[in-house]
Amino acid sequence: MNKYLRNTSIAAVAGLAIILALPFVVPTGVYRSRIENAAAHATGRSLHIEGPLRLMLFPQFGLKADKVTFANMPGGRAAAMASVGDIKLAVRFWPLLTGRVELAQIVLDRPIIELEVNAQGRSNWSLGKNKTAGMGGNAVTLPANTEFSGIKISDGRISYTNDRTGIHRTLDHVNAAVAITRLDQPLAVDGNLTQNGHRVDFDVKIATLKTLLGDETTALDLSLTSDMMQAGFKGGLEQDGGLVGTLKFDTASLRNMLGWLGESLPEGGGFGRTSLESHIASKDKLTTFSGMRLLLDRATMTGTLALDSGGNVPLLKGVLSIDQLDLNPYLAAKSAVGPPAGKPGTGWSGTPITVALLKKADAELTLSVGTVRVRNLRLGKTAAGVTLAGGVLTARLDPMTLYDGGGRAELDLDGRGAVPRFHSLLKFESVSLGPFLNDTLGVSHIEGTGSLSLDVDSQGANANAVMHALSGRGAITGSHGRIRGVDLDKVSRTIRTVLGEGTTEPAASSDYLDMSGTFEIRNGTLSNRDFHIIGPVLSMTGSGTIDIGNRGIDFRLVPKAAVKSVSVGIPFRVKGSWDSVHYAPELGGVLKGVMQNLQTGKAPFKGLFGGGNKTQDQGGQPKKKKNIGDALKNMFGIH
Repeated sequence: MNKYLRNTSIAAVAGLAIILALPFVVPTGVYRSRIENAAAHATGRSLHIEGPLRLMLFPQFGLKADKVTFANMPGGRAAAMASVGDIKLAVRFWPLLTGRVELAQIVLDRPIIELEVNAQGRSNWSLGKNKTAGMGGNAVTLPANTEFSGIKISDGRISYTNDRTGIHRTLDHVNAAVAITRLDQPLAVDGNLTQNGHRVDFDVKIATLKTLLGDETTALDLSLTSDMMQAGFKGGLEQDGGLVGTLKFDTASLRNMLGWLGESLPEGGGFGRTSLESHIASKDKLTTFSGMRLLLDRATMTGTLALDSGGNVPLLKGVLSIDQLDLNPYLAAKSAVGPPAGKPGTGWSGTPITVALLKKADAELTLSVGTVRVRNLRLGKTAAGVTLAGGVLTARLDPMTLYDGGGRAELDLDGRGAVPRFHSLLKFESVSLGPFLNDTLGVSHIEGTGSLSLDVDSQGANANAVMHALSGRGAITGSHGRIRGVDLDKVSRTIRTVLGEGTTEPAASSDYLDMSGTFEIRNGTLSNRDFHIIGPVLSMTGSGTIDIGNRGIDFRLVPKAAVKSVSVGIPFRVKGSWDSVHYAPELGGVLKGVMQNLQTGKAPFKGLFGGGNKTQDQGGQPKKKKNIGDALKNMFGIH
């Protein structure tokens, strides 16, 4: 072995021996107090190393401290802002021998970090420097130009509590790699965490650690990805936790996502696919969304919303434009309780109506909606003012368009009691009666253009109960239409044609020029006394009841000829269910005609009871000879 190789080997062995001996000869206890004092000097908070402080040789040279705690701000909820099972500090070797500690990398194992904002808006991560002098060269230095290899967090827990807004969140199993080189350079963090059993991957970019820990607004770029949602924010993070910037959000089910976060919605439908893009400004308890585009289920909403979470329930204010709004999914409860819905045509739905959502928030909204659907009712372009307070919803729709017509409506829904209560005040003009009556009452036989006024109250846990409890008053008029399924001309002419073929077949119909009537509703039954219909050949008056709750009708119609050559006059009844209407002559009307003829002595009864046999009328003209049919018509009061 030559001299050079021998000397090199001796030096290597000596160096290795020194390195192996360092944990036993370097007084790490000296650095414990220096580290603790330096933390107090730099932050104004105490840092305490409860466990041993050891020197590490591999994989990096540095220090390892067990059970480290960092004090919370005065008056904070938690005793410590941060506590770590063990912390590894990779340090530069030569500065350490001269009494200075310069960090290269920090590894936190099982850290618990408690982030807090107190009622005055002060955050516990806003650190103040202790001005106490005398630390001198014994201080651990962390100059602004210190370079890092990064920070690693393993299996941590981070909680956020804001006493000013009432928000509390906890994130578990946090794993992160913090890419940081200098305190005054951009900071990048990527990793994952677990929230209620679902993994969330995150990517964060912060302007600098210096601004984050100080009192300045910090530029923030954040993205979150999980199987529940995707979200991104780009803007500024203020010292008190406020945000100003651009927000993007997307979820396949808003209902499932809110449940995952602990904010359950009432059982029912709706709140599925949701997407949001908006400028956001959040401070204290007020969050404002402006330039917003929100896709909720099938509706697209644009405008401005402000959410104030300072009260007992959130208050939502805003001005929105909505292309289409179907309220049915939010009213129908997924429940087997209550009467069955029934087969089509047999009755009203027994599906429970849920209004529990009305108690979740208050609202003051101005809406411009392209189309609205409530139960079977379909509205066109509508302007609405909506208020919601304490479970009571009030909507003023004016102007509104529906079924080719227009009008206004006032709708009130009280969800405070055991069952919801409803009040509706409607006035519609030039409405297409066919689809309107079919969608609202299930009546599909009447066509035409008409007007409707309605003032009704009701209550009930489902549509069936609501229809049975309807009470109020209203009026309806129609013009230039037809009644499908029956030829009233044929029905009214003779007893024979009442039962004859072709009067009530699906292809039959009765045209009318004018139709009107006023009505009262009590306990789901509509009563009318002044119905009239005028047709090109036939006119009728009528009265009766329509049982809305049980979907039945019992109506009496009295025909009158509109053309002199047509002789009709037998009253008849329209009776049965809406799906199976029957038409029958009213024999009481026939007998009444007979009695009138007997009392007045009209032919042919004059002859039967000894009357004269004049062949001339009072003007001296020969009288037309009556046949048997004419006699029978007069006998039975058929005019």
